[in-house]
Amino acid sequence: MTRSHLAVGVALVLGAGALTASAPASAATCDAPDSRPTVRFLDTASRVANADAGGGCTINDLIDDESSWGGHGAFVRHVRDVVDDLVADGVVDRREAGALRSAAARSDVGRVAGYEVLFDGTAESLEGWDYAGDGGFELVDGLLRSQPGGFGTLWYAEEEYGDFSLRLQFRDDAPGGPDVRANSGVQVRFPALDGPVEGCPTTFNGAETNNLSWIAVNCGHEVQVNDSPDGDPRKTGSIYGFADLTLEEANPTPKGVWNDLEIRVVDQHYTVIRNGVVINSYENVPGVPFPDRPDDPDSSSRGLVGHVGLQAHGSAPDVVSFRDVRIRELGCTR
Repeated sequence: MTRSHLAVGVALVLGAGALTASAPASAATCDAPDSRPTVRFLDTASRVANADAGGGCTINDLIDDESSWGGHGAFVRHVRDVVDDLVADGVVDRREAGALRSAAARSDVGRVAGYEVLFDGTAESLEGWDYAGDGGFELVDGLLRSQPGGFGTLWYAEEEYGDFSLRLQFRDDAPGGPDVRANSGVQVRFPALDGPVEGCPTTFNGAETNNLSWIAVNCGHEVQVNDSPDGDPRKTGSIYGFADLTLEEANPTPKGVWNDLEIRVVDQHYTVIRNGVVINSYENVPGVPFPDRPDDPDSSSRGLVGHVGLQAHGSAPDVVSFRDVRIRELGCTR
């Protein structure tokens, strides 16, 4: 699918009626609350519990460190006002209030760029996205939900990224009992999927041919989403095929639970953070073969810049929902 087919593509990929889907999740209504266990100011930890602050919001939601502030001082003043209210409401005590104010002052918020929202729950926010391959995603109640029907990638076509922090929330919505789990993934640093790319096969073991979404697998890295107790041995947080995690290492959650996922990439180092806990760390050393697919490109095909996307794995139970997708470029100083 080329960029010229974007408007049609959104309707086809996301399903009939998608353009009248419900309103976006937003910090104001906290439809997608930040569920990390502690309060953070970008990369600065406060060590204060991220408590429920009322209205479905957590302290992290009220702090809103991901926005682009007019300056560091403006953010620090905002935190002081929020903390004063939290003390008055009994959400935090004075010791915790001091820790929050101190962390805000030490943080880089207001000194560096905030997060850019790539998907906020609206059809309008999908105008920068495109789809390659089979299967697809449906826009349901402000969520992106992968659909059966084949392997494909919903990718952000507007921009490529080098060093970045990509944050989103995902939920396993596989139909069936508690042990029936879904498979999906988040794909990063891959070439555009609007045509063939030399050295990046568009086939998988001869079973699929001319599927452009395989470019994202063969010339990018996939961060796996899969909490199944069986099936594919590579579980959530795996850098697929190169730094694989067991189910225990993945810190799995039950079906129907929202998970906060951050993928941080700097130079060739990948860090995966699930619900505030680092679960994987990987250095992409060139020349490492894919362990059980010798015909696939080795690690050298994974470059220093590329697109980001969400995977539709394509089998019947592979239904995963995503929301609140945003990205922050880290730059050479980080």
